[in-house]
Amino acid sequence: MIFWLLVHDLVKISIPVSTKSDEWIAAEVLRDEFIYMQSQDAVQVTAEPENKTEASIDLAAKFLAHIASNVDNDSQSTEARIQVLFNVLQYFTSLYLTTKDIHSLCASFLPDIRKSALAAYFRAVAVLEDKGVSSIPRQPESALLNAAVSGKASIFALFGGQGTNEVYFDELQSLFDIYQPYVLPFLEVVVADLIELAKEEVESSYFTYGLDVVSWLSGAVERPSVSYLASIPISLPLIGLTQLVQYLIVCRVTNLNPGQIRDRITGATGHSQGIVSAVVVSASGTFDDLTSNSRKALRWLFYSGLRGQQAFPPVAVEPSLVQDTLDGGEGTPSPMLSIAGLSFKDLDKQIVKTNSHLPANSRLAISLHNGPRAFVVTGPPRALHGLVTNLRKIRATSGADQSKVPYSQRKPVFSVRFLMVEVPYHSDYLGGVTDIVADEDLQEELWVPSDLKIPVYHTETGESLVAQCISWSH
Repeated sequence: MIFWLLVHDLVKISIPVSTKSDEWIAAEVLRDEFIYMQSQDAVQVTAEPENKTEASIDLAAKFLAHIASNVDNDSQSTEARIQVLFNVLQYFTSLYLTTKDIHSLCASFLPDIRKSALAAYFRAVAVLEDKGVSSIPRQPESALLNAAVSGKASIFALFGGQGTNEVYFDELQSLFDIYQPYVLPFLEVVVADLIELAKEEVESSYFTYGLDVVSWLSGAVERPSVSYLASIPISLPLIGLTQLVQYLIVCRVTNLNPGQIRDRITGATGHSQGIVSAVVVSASGTFDDLTSNSRKALRWLFYSGLRGQQAFPPVAVEPSLVQDTLDGGEGTPSPMLSIAGLSFKDLDKQIVKTNSHLPANSRLAISLHNGPRAFVVTGPPRALHGLVTNLRKIRATSGADQSKVPYSQRKPVFSVRFLMVEVPYHSDYLGGVTDIVADEDLQEELWVPSDLKIPVYHTETGESLVAQCISWSH
């Protein structure tokens, strides 16, 4: 083994090259192709890079990506190219990843360099895995996961609910771009189900652009607008999909299967729809299990989003009310209002006051207790606007100095914010929807208690749901 010097834009790195003729020739061709491509794409650099280490890793990672992307370009030299990739990855690992994992190594890099370096590294590893190469050079094992094995740490899998409707797809896009070799095969299977489910609802106005997530991520089809992606029938299954992709990536990058990861997890739970992802984690011991359970989960989430929206269709709110809440900092009116910092007693008093002016079919109620002073109130947006108006009267003005006001006379300080959720989940407004989803749409129990191998904890009570005789579909 000898070393060549790879130079580009005043950055120099060494790459290992075998003296075997076929590998030498393959390495030479790959190097010349890479240098030519870099010269075509790059802007001429005349100054030394500010961070030489970052620049060196960036260049090495780009060369790794080039090799990985061209392993199969010449059938006569495929084996030699695989060995070149192995040697370069082994050298990269020994030089940069003896004490740090790739994510820690790149954490301080510029965003574009961090993203490309991560993508290059995992593409190289994935290609070697796909080719059945043994003893692939690996980054250090996770200290946290090892601590869990030794009993020195306890890990819980926690999944959130709605509330990230406007940004979740950017996260999914980033995961796809960085970990594509691991994510794409999974997505192609589970998204196919979503595409067919959306087609079956052709008479619905909620799936105008379908659910071809892979085409949106790959750029083959233009990504729909944020408003479309944020709508409940779309966001409910796709937020769940994003969570499941995150878990898949954890398994892949740690080189552990879902069962091995699950063995290191003490329990799982989720807020609102997140409980479904927690069930998938608990029920999955293999990658095939993870795919199968993800398909079940996404089917459940699809119908929960669709039937919820059908039970509570979007209603236009007067522009004057919208402008009022925007000016007041509460956001665009929706059926779910988050209040943080106000006591239950004081909040309930204002709800009772507001409800006294509302008809029975528009009453408000506290649907979620997210903490001692954190609640979500549900109801029609117009009715919630009335509650907001009443809350403003008792809330301290932002930035007000109450230091000279007797404590008993001070106004409470709390925040009020409409959630970007179009359906009042966890409320009586969706009465009957559960039975429709479970009995008419699913028509089967997706999981039974014996499927779950680690505790799945109730969001509110903390009790394990595994031993309880419940319908998981309901």
